[in-house]
Amino acid sequence: MKVDLFTPFVYYGDTSQANGIQFPQRLFDSEAGKLSIDKGIAEATAAHEAGFDRLTFAEHHYSAVQMTPAPMLVAAAIGRLLPDAEVSILGIDLPLHNPVNIAEQIASLDNIVGGRLNYALLRGTPNEHATYGQNPWESRARFEEAVELVVRCLTEPEPFGWEGRYYRYRNIAMFPGITQSRPRLMLSGNSEGTARFAGRMGADLGISFLPAASAAKNVRAYYEAAEEAGWTPSPENILYRQFAYLGETDDKAWDEADDLGFPGMMAPSPMFAAIMGPLAAAMAGVPKGVVPDMSKAPALFGPVWVGTPETVQQQIEATADEAGFGRVELTLTGFGVVPHEKVLENIAWAGEALLPALHAHEVPALRTPALAAV
Repeated sequence: MKVDLFTPFVYYGDTSQANGIQFPQRLFDSEAGKLSIDKGIAEATAAHEAGFDRLTFAEHHYSAVQMTPAPMLVAAAIGRLLPDAEVSILGIDLPLHNPVNIAEQIASLDNIVGGRLNYALLRGTPNEHATYGQNPWESRARFEEAVELVVRCLTEPEPFGWEGRYYRYRNIAMFPGITQSRPRLMLSGNSEGTARFAGRMGADLGISFLPAASAAKNVRAYYEAAEEAGWTPSPENILYRQFAYLGETDDKAWDEADDLGFPGMMAPSPMFAAIMGPLAAAMAGVPKGVVPDMSKAPALFGPVWVGTPETVQQQIEATADEAGFGRVELTLTGFGVVPHEKVLENIAWAGEALLPALHAHEVPALRTPALAAV
């Protein structure tokens, strides 16, 4: 199994007045911001030295938690600072941008880091569609067309035109081109529909926080779509992101995690749920005017991994074997609730006791009917 670290570049300043939706710029402390960047770089460097396979970053907007509205800048800096580290942008909120320009940025970044780039194209979260003024009901169709356009931009050797539903360009001539290694594309698999789209596109699959049973259902859909498209993924094509917290003993780890509010941090505030719930429903395809019964919605988040490195290893392996992912991405900061010093301590413990065991673990592929017949 491969093990990556998600480095969100947490803002370690005072966020007590944040409401979960916006953080006014007047509350931003520039000195705390500079220190937070330094701490993010230190966390990424420590993770690379500890033996994590990739360092990953993601695009988020209007957040008091993550200082990465432009993650390609962060990846470029880290990629040059650590010349043998693999970097991943997981991911880019594609519908918020011009897809041709995103392809140009991916190609530029791939050259900056010398072919060590992996990237994911995502739809973004509901609050980002709200703040950037996007129509949530058309987000899926717009996203899928944009993905196809980005892939075409990165693989078409000659100038071409594009006449789609949402994007029209008379002439596209990509320069620079990508490196010979070709950066690997990942798409979200947090629903069956998006998992099937990833399979059809020949992309890797990324799943975030889902319970193992829900993730396994989507992984099987991914395998089926890939087989229909004429290719066969392996567990290494599938990544799963989850929060983790390590401690000297299981009891101590849980006590510390509880004190930080770690296990319950995935529950949205009432304000956030009231404002973003309808947007999330629209992005999921719920018709206009229909108010979904959220009491019947499936669980969105699986249990976080908390305990000693040995306990967390067992939790990860059990989840991986059930869900079929061969690459795990750990988030050790929580939503900015874990102090920087504790993040560094968790990274060190993971390097000493967790990563070697996970690297040795072989995850079996989930068997779809077609695979079982082979």
